[in-house]
This record gives sequence, structure tokens and C-alpha cells, in this order.
Amino acid sequence: MRCSTVTIRCLIVGLGLAMLGCTTPPISHEQLKNLALLTPQDLYGNGAAVTEIDGKSKGVAQQMTIEGPDILPGVKTRPGVNVLPGRRMIQVYVCYAGGAQNCISDTYIFDAKPGLAYVLRGSEQNIVVLDRFQKLVQGSLHPIAHHEFVSDQELETVRRQELTAAADAGIAVMEQRKRDQIFIRKVGALVCQEPGRDIIYVGYVENLAGDKIQIRIADAHFKRNPNLHPSGFSPSTVWDSSIQWGLCR
Repeated sequence: MRCSTVTIRCLIVGLGLAMLGCTTPPISHEQLKNLALLTPQDLYGNGAAVTEIDGKSKGVAQQMTIEGPDILPGVKTRPGVNVLPGRRMIQVYVCYAGGAQNCISDTYIFDAKPGLAYVLRGSEQNIVVLDRFQKLVQGSLHPIAHHEFVSDQELETVRRQELTAAADAGIAVMEQRKRDQIFIRKVGALVCQEPGRDIIYVGYVENLAGDKIQIRIADAHFKRNPNLHPSGFSPSTVWDSSIQWGLCR
């Protein structure tokens, strides 16, 4: 039986049993060894289904399987789809209330491997990976940027890269401040400081003493929106090492 995208949407909102009419004949055990099973968690108890594979809805119905429900103890899952191994982009519709207008979509991008089952639990939750036959948990895939999910080893690599990039950025800032000292250490200079990742403090140099500068902090704003200011801020005057401040750019 050929199923349209409209039919798939209907499955999501409560006609899950109708999906059995959309599935292909049973696949042999030997064939399943070469496929990955992707099954969505029914997060709100109102239905969930894979609706697109690699950006295409056509053919999803033919890849549906009755496998998937209750594959993970304590987690309500729905029937899934079989896919070939490789990098896949999967769209899942999950309904938080009755009616198609109350469904949202989540996207997952990850490397699927043969003989494994992947429980898709929401865009910000780990994907649980199991042996599809023995139903034993093999590990997790972790969400990072742009809908991507990676293994423990890949996540560690990403974190190391982020730490390295942050350290390199910090060194670059300090080097630039050293080059700018001749301009920073001038009365009237407009200087900025970003002690965290979100807020920038803006002030004017009023005095000098040794390696210190007296700064009148006149403003504070959020980095991503200079028109927004943190609550509780009030202008103040401080003495600080000139290397802790940079020219406002």
C-alpha cells in the first residue's frame, strides 16, 4: 500500500495502527543486519513518526517497520523506519496535543550504523543507541550545533577544539591589548572590558598611576545587543591594570 505524506501526518495524530498497512513485507534477519533502525520517542503521548529521510518524504512509508515500540524500557516509542547505513538527516514530527496543528518537527543529523537501533528523543536530548536484536544499550549520540549528533569520542574532539579555539582567542586578545597600551594609557581613551561572554563594560580613562588606570565605567550592555543593558548596573569608578582593558572596537 502506497502512503502519501498526508497519510503519514494522520498516523502522527492518532492512527498509528494504520501504519501497519503501509509497511513492506517482513525483512529477513540477514537483511536487517545491514540496516539501521530509527525509532522516535512519543514525548507527549500524542503520536510521533519519522516523516522525512535526507530531506525527502517520498519513500518513507516503504521504509516503515513495526519494530520500535517499547524498544527502550521505560520510554514510550513508536514504530520506526529502516535506513541504509551512512550519514542521515531525519525529520520527526511529535505531537504535544491532539490535532495536526499541535505537532512540531525535530531534525537529527548523524551517522547511522548497520545492526543498531537509534531512539530519537528530542532535538536537545541524547540519541540512545542499542543493538537492534538484543536490545542492549551501546551508548549515546550527543547533540551539538546545527542538529548534529556525535559519539562520545567525537564529542570529546569537539570540546577539545572549542577549548583550543577559546585559548587561542584569549591569547590574541592579550596580544592586541599589549600592542594597544600606548593608546589605552591615555586620559580620555574609550576602553572596554568583556569579563564573561555576554556583557561588555564601557568606560573612559580618567587618570594614570604606575601600571594602573582609573576608569569611569559609564555603560554596560549585552554583547549581542548593545541596546540592552543588564539590570542593576550603575556607573562607577575603578582602578585596574591597563592590560585588563582594551580599546573599544
